[in-house]
Formats: sequence, C-alpha cells, structure tokens
Amino acid sequence: MHDVDDLGIDDQLTRSELKARRRRRMLRRRRTTIIVVAALLVLGIGGIVAVSVTTGAVQEVLDRSDDYEGEGGEPVVVEVLPGTSTTQIANQLVEQDVIKASRPFIREAEEREVSFQARTYSMRSQMSAAAAVEAMVNPLSAPQVVIPEGLALVDIRARMVEAGMAEDDVAAAIDEQTPADYGLDVDAPNLEGYLFPATYDVRPGATAEALVQEMVERTAHELDDADIALDEAHELLTLASLVEIESPADPEVRRQVARVFLNRTGDDSRTSGLLQSDATIAYIHGARDDLTTTADERADDNPYNTYMHPGLPPGPVNSPGRAAVDAAMDPADGDWQFFVAVDPDTGETRFAETYDEHLENVEEYREWLRERSGGGESDG
Repeated sequence: MHDVDDLGIDDQLTRSELKARRRRRMLRRRRTTIIVVAALLVLGIGGIVAVSVTTGAVQEVLDRSDDYEGEGGEPVVVEVLPGTSTTQIANQLVEQDVIKASRPFIREAEEREVSFQARTYSMRSQMSAAAAVEAMVNPLSAPQVVIPEGLALVDIRARMVEAGMAEDDVAAAIDEQTPADYGLDVDAPNLEGYLFPATYDVRPGATAEALVQEMVERTAHELDDADIALDEAHELLTLASLVEIESPADPEVRRQVARVFLNRTGDDSRTSGLLQSDATIAYIHGARDDLTTTADERADDNPYNTYMHPGLPPGPVNSPGRAAVDAAMDPADGDWQFFVAVDPDTGETRFAETYDEHLENVEEYREWLRERSGGGESDG
C-alpha cells in the first residue's frame, strides 16, 4: 500500500477521468500537427511559387542578355563540317561572334526540331539566335561565277561584276596582271588562259583579287596534275585555247585539230608557218554571227592575227578546259594541214592534206552557210 502523498495526481483520478484527459491531449497534439503541417505546406508552396516566379524572371533576363537582336551586321562565313553536333555548331557560332551565347541557339533549334547540314553558310556577325537558326535552315545560295571552257578574259570580267563584285576591284585584279603576280611562275603577257574554267562561289566578303587567286591556283593545280612543266605551260595552253574554240567536244577531232596547227607551224608547213585561225581574228574583233571573218580583219597587223604573224599567238585566247589541254598534249598522228567545220550545228569537221582537197570541203561549208545565213567563209 502507498500513502496518499506518494501517489501521483493521475493516480488520484478515476479511470474515466484519466481516459478523458488522454483523449484531450491526443486531440491537442493532432491539432498542433495539422497546424504545423499546414504552415509548412503553405510555406513550401509559397516557396515553390516564389522560386518558380523568380527563376522565370531571372531566366528571362538571362535570355535577353545572352542573345543579340536582329539580323546581324557584317558578313561571316561559317564552315560546318560533317558530323558536327548542334552544340558544337552553337559553340562555333559563338567563337565567330555570330551569336552571343550557345544556349538560346540550341533551344531555338530544339523548339523548331531542326538539324543542320554540313556546308558553308553565309551568316552575319551578332545575329539573334532565331535569325541564326533561320539562316542555317534556309541558307541563301552564294553568288557564283561560272566560267565555261573557252570563255575569254573580257567575259570572265563581266561575270565577276554580274556576281556583285565592284567593277573597279575586278579591273584592278585582272588588268595588267600576269600569272606571276598570283604566284604562278610562267612567262605570260596577261591572265588570259590562266583563270581555270570552273564554278566559283563568291563568299561573303570575298574580294576580286582573292577570287582571281583561287582561279590561278586551280590552273596551277591542273598543270601539276597533268605533269606539265611551267616552262612549257604557256605554249601548251595557247595551243589548247585554239583547240578549245576551233573544234567540237569530240576528243578525236580535238586531237586532229591540234595536229593541224602543229603541222602548219612545222618544217613541212604549207601555210608558210601561218596558223590562219579564225579564232584569233574573233579574239581581236569579236565573233561574227555567221562565224566568218572579213578580208580587212585578216589584214589587221595585231600580234594575235595568225593570218599575218606565223606561229602561235602571244598567248591563249580563252580559258581552255582539261580536254583541250589533253588534246594539245597528245595530238593525233596525221599529215593534215587544213580543216573546216562543214556543219557547225553538228560539229562535223573535214580534214585535208592538200589545199585543193580543202577547197572541196570548204564548198560543203558554203552550202551550209547558204542554207542558213546567205554566204561567207570560215575555215581553219
């Protein structure tokens, strides 16, 4: 037995009173828990909302500061290599100051679900990410200078101007310049024949001088590839330019035409060493619609007039292609001294060893002229 003083207060309560007290305590603890949890939830949600709102505001500020505005300024050439990822492209654009930061560009590309091809792109400095992506998704084609085989220097000049280059810059890059001025060590009076026929892209910011340099370097590469010594290049290109313009595309006919010119300048020449090429007359005076030349034109004392001056002209009369060069390097075997295209529409060409035989072939050509243009004469 315990004394009354030794008993706790709970021991002095009845069983029902103790049960009621425990219930009240439980309810108080439960209410406190609910209040705390609710407070935490309010604070947590508020914190989440606050963080979300704040993060969005910061993100918007960051986006604005990490991106340029507008379509950009100065032209920039961007070369994307095969296998380059979007992130790598973005970093490359940042390095070239096309875009300010990579993140807006990558996000723009992802949102548009686009990929980029390996190629050369014409971009601008300090473009917005959206403008940069658009420029790469829908790239503008660079202007081109197309030089077909047989095009003369005066026409190449015109095509460079048509491609958007300043006429004065083109003139400075071509007039009174020689291949040696562009690093090709050949003895030539001008650039005629040394701007290789091909298609050249005019990249943003490219100068006329840089484009001419590219053309001359392409010629140098072709000469090296054909194993042509530089001390032989000028004479060979001069002959090839005549073959290019005096013969159709048929390789064998080209080789025969090359042989005719070599025979005319050889020891057994029947033309007193004169090439008598109408292509050189056209080079001086311009080509006539009926492909003929006049007596007055053939009497001109111009050094390129092969009716007046024996041997090859001072230099090429156009930019010959590789096929014409190959024909000049490997002429056909034969004793022909004359040729004439009896049907310029088809390129059908007759070759002759004697002048009398040649006159018979010329009559065929005259018949073609009578049917189409009413007369004239043009033979090799």
